[in-house]
Amino acid sequence: MPERPAGRGPRLLAVQGAGRLVGWTLAAGNGRQLARSARLYRSESELAAALRELLIERASLRYAFVQDRSRAWCWSAYLPPRTTRPGPVAEEPIARSARGYLRRDQCRQGVESFRAGLNALERELRTVGSEGRWPW
Repeated sequence: MPERPAGRGPRLLAVQGAGRLVGWTLAAGNGRQLARSARLYRSESELAAALRELLIERASLRYAFVQDRSRAWCWSAYLPPRTTRPGPVAEEPIARSARGYLRRDQCRQGVESFRAGLNALERELRTVGSEGRWPW
């Protein structure tokens, strides 16, 4: 397997939230934050399950664009509705932009960077994982 130069490609990082809750952030190869989890998880196994679902369903994500109080553009990514998913029926975002953007077109480009990052991560995990298992 060819080695990837250090610092290249996206990185998925676990982040500690309030209490013992954990979340994730996706950083580009240059270190810029692309996205963060929209919720925190009770355990690393719950986090890993949410990340698996995000990567599997990445092509079906729906994106919403809004301006916050400071008039910065932000995006949120939503999983497709499913009756088999436990929990309330109300739609919740799974990911959010890591920062606000001055213009809507910049925000859309942020979504494209997030999507490209997810695709690159999935390819890398498929290469690193053995026998189709996820390395978490």
